[in-house]
Amino acid sequence: MKLFPAYKALSWDYIFFYTINFLFLTQVKNINPADVVLIDSFYYLFTMFSQIPATFIIEFLGRKNSIILGNILNCLYIVVIVFSSNLFNLIIAEGLSAIAFAIKESAEPSLLNESIPPTKWKGKIFAKISQKGASGYYIINAISTIIAGILYEINPYIPILLSLFVLVITTSMAILFMEPVKKKKKKKIQSVGQFKELGEAFKFILKSERIKSLILFAGVMKGITSILSNYEISMLEELEIPASFLGVLFAMLGVIAGIATKKQEKFHNKFRNKTLSVLGFLMIGSCIFSGILGIIAKEYKIVMILVVALYLMKYSLGGIYDPLMEKYLSNFTNEEIDTKIFTANNFLKGISGAISGILASFLLDRMETAYCMIIIGVIFAILMILVSKFMKNRVGLKPEEYPKEEIKYAKV
Repeated sequence: MKLFPAYKALSWDYIFFYTINFLFLTQVKNINPADVVLIDSFYYLFTMFSQIPATFIIEFLGRKNSIILGNILNCLYIVVIVFSSNLFNLIIAEGLSAIAFAIKESAEPSLLNESIPPTKWKGKIFAKISQKGASGYYIINAISTIIAGILYEINPYIPILLSLFVLVITTSMAILFMEPVKKKKKKKIQSVGQFKELGEAFKFILKSERIKSLILFAGVMKGITSILSNYEISMLEELEIPASFLGVLFAMLGVIAGIATKKQEKFHNKFRNKTLSVLGFLMIGSCIFSGILGIIAKEYKIVMILVVALYLMKYSLGGIYDPLMEKYLSNFTNEEIDTKIFTANNFLKGISGAISGILASFLLDRMETAYCMIIIGVIFAILMILVSKFMKNRVGLKPEEYPKEEIKYAKV
């Protein structure tokens, strides 16, 4: 519990990498921007197929050792990116990254969840620790983004190698964790029994209206955020914004996201069971209006101020959303079910990310980014309306208002 915030601050995602990675692939590796977006689809496709193997890896190695393995695979991802010479190499790299995050995104929150003693305040403790780590990540990522933008102008490979260096540090930090769940006496994995246990867990997930609602919402949010992560940079590149300025801008956005992360509990208390819907519609609104203003900005550069303001709002929402979703998914869980829930969530996010990436790439190959953002925003607004209706009366209830079957894995 003490180590986790510092670890998450450095390992939640690649440091010294984002923002310049799009420029690195398009300018240094000469990959078409539409193909870069398409490569992300391969990542999400690999993510989808990595979930079941990731579950078995976590069950076999334990949470701690699985996290170490995930970080090692991330190191290999950066190495392949550095030496890649064609699209096929980059697809292999995305496969390594996908299995790494499939393991990490299930094992890390599960490790934290099982490290907190049983108490009725467990959800708040989990959210506080996770939020502290996320906040640290945003601040560190902000500083590194500025440095990466400057170093990229000197030599594009320097920030990529610094990213690898940070991953080596996080791998070393993961070794210091303590395994929270004692292994069973039978060390040999009984594959039939494991499949049966996994089947029962997924049967529960499919029956649980609360978990289905959360996972569906997470899938929609993953789709829109994964598209925006590339579209935002692509639109600014089309508006001829220099790499050094992009570094400063996205660093500022990272700081805002880090500050917003600390407000997640207040945001939750204010909107209660409408929290996720409010976050979703505001996120989609920022996408649509960013596209509209992006069109106007080609003629009137002063409008870029409003585009940046919308980016600020989007990153603030992201800072609030991530720790809240982890908290909601870990509520009413124990060591028998938590990794399976995170696995199911990552599986659907993989499907959503892959489909969204293909659609985003198709649009970007045919029109300017600003128009793509408007179209994508309208599509996801319709999806969000449908998911929000499904979530109504299924999420955000008091424990006593849920059927007993919904909270049967709750320790308290």
